[in-house]
Amino acid sequence: MSGVLVVPPPLRTKTMKALELRAFDGVSLVFVSNKPIPTPAHGEVLVRVHAAPVTAADVLFMQGRYGEPRPLPVVPGLECSGVVVQSGGGLLGRALLGRRVSCGPTERGDGTWAEYVCVPAWRCVPLRSFTSFEQGAPMLHSAISAFAMLEVARQRGAHAVAHTGGDSLLGRTLLMLAQRRKMQMLHLVASPREVTALRAAGARHVVDLGAGLSAMQLQALFSALGVNVVLEANAGEHTDSLLKALPRNGSLICHGVQPGAEGSAGGSAGCQIDPLELIYGGKSIVGFSLMDWMRSAGFARSLQAGLQVQKAMAEEPPRSESSSQPGTKLPLDCYHHALDWLYRGGAPEGQIQFQPIRMN
Repeated sequence: MSGVLVVPPPLRTKTMKALELRAFDGVSLVFVSNKPIPTPAHGEVLVRVHAAPVTAADVLFMQGRYGEPRPLPVVPGLECSGVVVQSGGGLLGRALLGRRVSCGPTERGDGTWAEYVCVPAWRCVPLRSFTSFEQGAPMLHSAISAFAMLEVARQRGAHAVAHTGGDSLLGRTLLMLAQRRKMQMLHLVASPREVTALRAAGARHVVDLGAGLSAMQLQALFSALGVNVVLEANAGEHTDSLLKALPRNGSLICHGVQPGAEGSAGGSAGCQIDPLELIYGGKSIVGFSLMDWMRSAGFARSLQAGLQVQKAMAEEPPRSESSSQPGTKLPLDCYHHALDWLYRGGAPEGQIQFQPIRMN
C-alpha cells in the first residue's frame, strides 16, 4: 500500500462540524457545528475528511431512494478522501492508520459530509502519492466502479461493451481501461460536446443518443460491433431502446438512475422497459452495487482496482480548456450552493466538493 503519513496525534476535540438531513425531502439539510466525533468499531477506521464530492446519487439519498432509508437525522455523503486518524482494531484497520485514502461509509451510519466519518476498513483504497485528495474524493463510485463493472461484464461473457457514462469520470475510466485491454467499446453520450471530448481522448465509436438514432440503427450498430453487454450508468428514457438493441441473451448492467422527478412508484421518470425482451429475448437486467462487489471481491482485489485506475487517471491526456476547469470547493456551511447545483445541474460529476478541513 502507498500514501503513508506520520501517525496522527490523538484528537484534541470531541466535536466536529457536519451537515445533517432532517427529512427525506431532498432539501432539509442543516449545518451543525458541535456533532460528536464518532468512535470506530472493530474493523472500522476514523477518517478526517479532506474532500467529499456532491453527486447526482446524493439527490437519491436525500430523497430516501438510495438503499435503505437510514434513521434521521443522518449525515449525507456517499464517499470522500481523507486521512485515517484512528483505528477501531483489526489488522487492516491498524495497517491503514496514517494513510491517505478514498473511502465510503457504512450502509446504515452517517455519511461523509462532515469533518470526520467512520468507515469499514475494507471500504478504504489507499491513494498513491500522485493522486490528490480532490482526485481521490469521487474515485470510489466512478473510477473503481468502472473497473468492477467491466469485470462483471466479462463474467457475463461480454464480447464488446456499450456504456452510457458519457464524458464523466466513470465514462473516461471505462475508455482508458478499454484501451489498455484492447476491448471493443461503444460510447453512448447525451450531447455533441461529449462526442468531441471522447473522440479527442481516443474513443473510436461514439454515438449521441440525442441525435435521433432509430431503434433499428442502434440494433445494427450493436450487431456490427458485437456488443452484447450494456453498462447503464443512469437508467432513464433510453434504457428500453438499449435493451431492445441487445442481441438475444444480452445483458444490461444498471449502475444507477437519473435523479429527476420521481415516477408514481418512486422510480426514475421516463424509465420503462418492454418485459417481452426479457421473456422472449432471453435478455437480463442486472443491478450493480459497488459495495456488494467490494465485499465479494475482497480487499486485495479492491486495492488492485484502486491502484490500476489511479495509474490510468494519471496517464490521461490533457483535456480541453472548457472541460478542465478546476472544481468548486465549498466549506460545509455553504451547503446551499451545493444544493443549488444538485437540483439545477451545470457542473461535471464530482467537480463540486465539500472541503470540511481548511487547507493551508
